[in-house]
Amino acid sequence: MEDKKEKGLKSVLKKIKTEYLILAAVFIVAIIILIGAITPAKTQTASSASAVDDYVVTLEKKLKNCLSEVKGAGKVDVIISVASSMQTVFATETTVTNSVKKETTVTVGGKPVVLKETYPEISGVLIVAEGADNIAVKVDLLNACEVFLSVTEDKIKILSMKK
Repeated sequence: MEDKKEKGLKSVLKKIKTEYLILAAVFIVAIIILIGAITPAKTQTASSASAVDDYVVTLEKKLKNCLSEVKGAGKVDVIISVASSMQTVFATETTVTNSVKKETTVTVGGKPVVLKETYPEISGVLIVAEGADNIAVKVDLLNACEVFLSVTEDKIKILSMKK
């Protein structure tokens, strides 16, 4: 009789353990799904620094050409600093099968669908100009740079070029 009680007790304990394990697994899966639902769209940093370099060089050339046309500016050199790299946000699709969440990048014709590209923030601009010792020219260069790059004057430094 004691042998039957022992076997019955073991089967009850196994059943309870199994129920707790199933409950724990369901709880863990629910947490994973909840965390996945809270995370924002997938963002990837441009892998190549050359894209940022090309962007900065293009801005520098355009600004230099523009500023050198300002009356009294003379020869002008421009250096632009950026605070980060380019950010690309790709379209993603989320599928849940058997309580497992899977996120994949949406592609069209084998290429990922880009939702948004964010250019790096400009952290500073240095302008060196022959005519910068004239206050009126300096103000014109400052205003032109502010408008062209949409940056505040505290990010712009204008210096006179040595003669």
